Amino acid sequence: MAKIKTSQKILDCATSLFASYGYDGTIMDDLAEQCGVNKASIYYHHKDKATLYENALTALFTPIADAVTEAVESERDPVKKLEVHIKTFAKANADNPNFSAILMREMASGGANMPARAREQMQRILFLLNKTLELGAAQKVFKSSDPLIIHFMIIGTVNLFVASIPLRNSLPETDRCNQLKNSDIESASDQISKTIIASLLLN
Repeated sequence: MAKIKTSQKILDCATSLFASYGYDGTIMDDLAEQCGVNKASIYYHHKDKATLYENALTALFTPIADAVTEAVESERDPVKKLEVHIKTFAKANADNPNFSAILMREMASGGANMPARAREQMQRILFLLNKTLELGAAQKVFKSSDPLIIHFMIIGTVNLFVASIPLRNSLPETDRCNQLKNSDIESASDQISKTIIASLLLN
């Protein structure tokens, strides 16, 4: 196996720390110790903490936006486009749990530290959704709707589902809400897509 480049190693470690402690809570000394590098190496490869955060989030968000875009553009029917939009986003999110942790922190803080390049990736997903909803409305398949609200329904539900998996898995076996331990993203995204699509269909 090829040795991971120092820049990528720093990026991977930083992403985990940002997900666990947020931007303000991530300390460069701790990052250097965890990565096994000195601080000078961090700043050599990523300039400063803000740049490191931007690089980490962009690297995390871009493949998810790419995956959703590819899946949606491979379909022609607006209902199918919306279904794969939701399911692809959900799977990509579950495969990269740091994404939900970081995005929920940013949402809670009003995007206080959200870098422009990372925000652009989320906008790609929103604009893609808008095109699907407009296509469905033009074909008289979907009701007219606010794409931002539908976007929040998807992003918020999936993010909370993924981010709360550790909490739900920690519930005792005797917990009356033990069924909440479900962590199957496929069944969850199927239910989410059916619920949202049903709310939009004209017939």
